[in-house]
Amino acid sequence: MRVSWLIPVRDGRAWLGAAVESALLACSVDDEIIVIDDGSKDDPGAVMPSDDRVRLLRQEALGIVAALERGRLASRGEWLARLDADDVSLPGRIDAQLAALSTEPLLAAVGGRAEICCDDGPVPEGMFRYVEWVNAQADLHRVLLVESPLFHPAATLRASAVAAVGGYRDGDFPEDYELWLRLVAAGWRIGAVAAPVVRIRDRPDRLTRTDPRYRRAAFEAVKQDWLAQTVLQTPQRVAVWGAGRTGGRWVRWLQASGHTVPAVIDVYQGRERCGVPVVPPEHLPDLDFDRLLVAVGVRGVRAEIRAQLQARVPDCREGRDWWAVC
Repeated sequence: MRVSWLIPVRDGRAWLGAAVESALLACSVDDEIIVIDDGSKDDPGAVMPSDDRVRLLRQEALGIVAALERGRLASRGEWLARLDADDVSLPGRIDAQLAALSTEPLLAAVGGRAEICCDDGPVPEGMFRYVEWVNAQADLHRVLLVESPLFHPAATLRASAVAAVGGYRDGDFPEDYELWLRLVAAGWRIGAVAAPVVRIRDRPDRLTRTDPRYRRAAFEAVKQDWLAQTVLQTPQRVAVWGAGRTGGRWVRWLQASGHTVPAVIDVYQGRERCGVPVVPPEHLPDLDFDRLLVAVGVRGVRAEIRAQLQARVPDCREGRDWWAVC
């Protein structure tokens, strides 16, 4: 079998029919659509189209991770295409994503650009900016520790790669971002096609707003776990760019993890942060460090920092020697 679509739903009957129909439009005879009803009270089966390629699995209200794993373990496809019940897959998505996956054996997940809509009123600014940011990314590994660079309902995955790293995991963390990090830590790659692949419906009750697993601290914790399992497995000298609250949290984590922080870089120098001297960017060429974490989240500033690093320490490569972490 070629593609298995995974569409979890809980009380999403109002939108589910359109989501399934959009997947069916992209399906070949060798594909399947698996809808996992996670304890719905609105009978999503009533809007399911009559098509042999569509299967409905039911379970108690166990949560999205349990639903995704139920669907994944029941799937038969070489590829797993994700879609949320209130979103719509756009024409050309699967062909573009499978073309990318088929030509790069180490590519485990491919996303793409998203369109964003709201049923009532304009899209909130924060969500609009996030969609803009993801849509603009060409190298997902470079920005891996900034934010999740893949929209989950836009992703098509290599089923064997997801199985190799243990599938979706349940815990106090965002299940999609944690999976991307785990895939990359295992040597797989993630990417995106330069085309719109999904229309996302933003709602006040979406999990990213209501579930504590998607809070900032949870994202930060999985980033730190990834660093500890990959580039910071052994004690190193790690400089931090950013003397604000975010930078302070990262300095404290590095120190608690056994790393040395030789300096904090900031334009407001001449003081200390967590016992570490704060120095201006001009001191970069003279600093002795193994890695650098850029913990500055102010909009637009990261590009300026990237330019300064390129000019002052050109051998320090993003995604190898330094990472933006917020």
